[in-house]
Amino acid sequence: MEWSKFSPFFHESWHPKIKKWVESSDCDKLYTFLKEESRRGVLLAPLSNLTYRAFKETPLDECRAIVIGLCPYHTFLNGNISVADGLALSCGITGKMQPSLKVLTDAWEKELYDGLCLDCTKNPDLTYLARDEKVLLINAALTTPKDKAGAHVSKWEGFMEYLLSEVVGYTGIPTILLGKEAGKLSRYVTPFTHYWELTHPSYFARLNQEMDTNGVFKAVSNIVKQNNGVSINWLQKVEDI
Repeated sequence: MEWSKFSPFFHESWHPKIKKWVESSDCDKLYTFLKEESRRGVLLAPLSNLTYRAFKETPLDECRAIVIGLCPYHTFLNGNISVADGLALSCGITGKMQPSLKVLTDAWEKELYDGLCLDCTKNPDLTYLARDEKVLLINAALTTPKDKAGAHVSKWEGFMEYLLSEVVGYTGIPTILLGKEAGKLSRYVTPFTHYWELTHPSYFARLNQEMDTNGVFKAVSNIVKQNNGVSINWLQKVEDI
């Protein structure tokens, strides 16, 4: 693929590392597949211009933590409006909290604030987390067909392998893997990188249960504070809105 067509979708700090993959045969194969899907009339989430949005919102040289989920939301409103907004678990387009995100934000409040944070807000739009807190919010697959969660995971594995082993490898950025598919990517995480595997919040949402985060998000915040002098506000503070 031509780098010039892709470069606007990434913050410039990613350019030196991502360019090699974009110009690879793996990228060619992936985009041939995605174009064929579109030609067949398959609705894909998110909108094509939002596929790499996480890499635009969170600069590589400022990234404090990485969260990897399964895939973009596969649901569409009114038949053709994608709920996915390009950031893992974020619901910025609709402004309506999806069940899995509600479970996760409730878990953050429980783990980090003993169940109650009066000066926090549970924002369905996680742009604040990506842009202000410098958390890279991505999925094991950056695209998915309508109503078919996880259908593109194998197609994106080459990109995820390159990202974890070649791009962020040896940067020491703490990484959280949500769910089985994201957990499989642990084989690409480089040595000496702190990473954790958690059950995806969608599992608990289906069972109408609380999510146990096992202190992972607090641990990541502590590491970030040790390395950068600031911690991560997983929940947005009201004063910052």
